[in-house]
Amino acid sequence: MFIIAYLLIALIFLAVGLCLLISPSTYFALLDRLARVDLWAKPSSSWDPEAPRWRALGVGFTLFALLLIFGPPLSVYLRSPKDWHEHLHSSPGVSWGALIVLLFFFALGVGFLVRPLAVLDTVSPRKLSVEPDVQRHTYKLRIIGGLLFLISLLGLWIQLLRHLRH
Repeated sequence: MFIIAYLLIALIFLAVGLCLLISPSTYFALLDRLARVDLWAKPSSSWDPEAPRWRALGVGFTLFALLLIFGPPLSVYLRSPKDWHEHLHSSPGVSWGALIVLLFFFALGVGFLVRPLAVLDTVSPRKLSVEPDVQRHTYKLRIIGGLLFLISLLGLWIQLLRHLRH
């Protein structure tokens, strides 16, 4: 179960990274369409969806996702004095990359649970907390925060159990 969640998170990072790398304005238009707002796709004085920083962020997300996907098998292969087949069936230790990602999602989940509008204002190009539609839908942000919190807590427990087992 954890491996599936880990790969899904890595694929999400890869998809976001490739979208930002190829066409940031299309990615932000998709976000607008999904959120049913007209916020990120339009350029303004303080916001440019075609800025080079978004392509650089796309490169970073893509490289991070590739590291998440290919890093653990490559690390196991390079460190293994045994045959590849034997090492696949041995129990792995704590994954520090997974621990960092889980801590990030844990903090994000806590943020959405405690102050969802403050977190939303931090990542949005303009203050969304003053709009009446957003005020009505804070419970959805809290549900997302709760899910992030629970999933990351489960992943942290799995990492802790792996550490205690060795």
